[in-house]
Amino acid sequence: MKNYSIDWKKSLKLIQIPYDDFVSINFLNGIFLEKVDGMLGVLIYKEGSKSYFQTTTGKEIYDIPLIDDYEKIFKSKGIHEIKVAGELVAKKNGKILPFNEIQSVVKRFKEPQNKNLIFHYPVDLISLNSSQMTFKQSLSFISKFLRSDHITIPKFVFGGLKEFRKLFNDTRKVPGFDGVVARSINGRNYKVKFIDSVDLVVIGAGHFGLPSWPRKQISYLLTSFIDKNDNFRTSSKVGTGLTQKKRSELFEYINNNKIYEIGGEVFVEPKLMIEVKYFRYRFTDMPVLSYSNNQYENIGKRKSITFSNPTFIRLRKDKVADKLNARLEQIPDFSY
Repeated sequence: MKNYSIDWKKSLKLIQIPYDDFVSINFLNGIFLEKVDGMLGVLIYKEGSKSYFQTTTGKEIYDIPLIDDYEKIFKSKGIHEIKVAGELVAKKNGKILPFNEIQSVVKRFKEPQNKNLIFHYPVDLISLNSSQMTFKQSLSFISKFLRSDHITIPKFVFGGLKEFRKLFNDTRKVPGFDGVVARSINGRNYKVKFIDSVDLVVIGAGHFGLPSWPRKQISYLLTSFIDKNDNFRTSSKVGTGLTQKKRSELFEYINNNKIYEIGGEVFVEPKLMIEVKYFRYRFTDMPVLSYSNNQYENIGKRKSITFSNPTFIRLRKDKVADKLNARLEQIPDFSY
């Protein structure tokens, strides 16, 4: 099946930008929407079939209970075909669970204790009865009709910088949200997160000579972006923010997936994604690697992005390591 979810994400061209940078740009009136820290995807409904298609993993889920909630709404409104983009979350006692717990609940949604913990936050309509809609029309439809016990509408406001600041400050106090999405009428769309972070692909770890390695714990991760030619533009080594347990888990992962060792560092197949927060970034000429047949080849140095105080936040097992998810353009002023 066509990955409508990836196509929608690409068409959105969402630029992640720090708060201070966003408030300094000339952003005219737009629509500001809470950014839920969930599992992004598209619910696809057509009379006789229904599924939830996760954006980053490309997996389809067919029988989550909330899909039945949507079907009842669609049938009552005479809708025979619709694609709804949004975020899957897990909630307990009315509160959104941390992202790693969301992943666990969604993965095991068939278990009785998890069945009613899954909720959906719709954020956009890709199409309705085969017709396209403006984002403003989409939000109007969502807010009027897409409500049930397991469907929650994110808060959104129309306006300018004053309205953005209020929503941003209100939303950051609520667990389960990680920023605000700003969508403008001219097609410039931004994601303003509460912390500055990027997603990077792990290409290895080290260093055998450091004290932690004999304890079967990694010392740091080797990370990279993936450029438009599918080459790996290396970035900062990430060694802070890792708990002792996570260092041990990653040591096991690195050793189980290692390709080769060189200079005390172990290289692995580029498939694990992590999220890293940072204090500042800079453009730096860094080694660029091509990857084929379980080998990395250094093809010279080119502009990449490195960070001051890069700190591990979490694994992104929900994301595929590709040039969309690990793109250099996560930093808004990067250009080739």
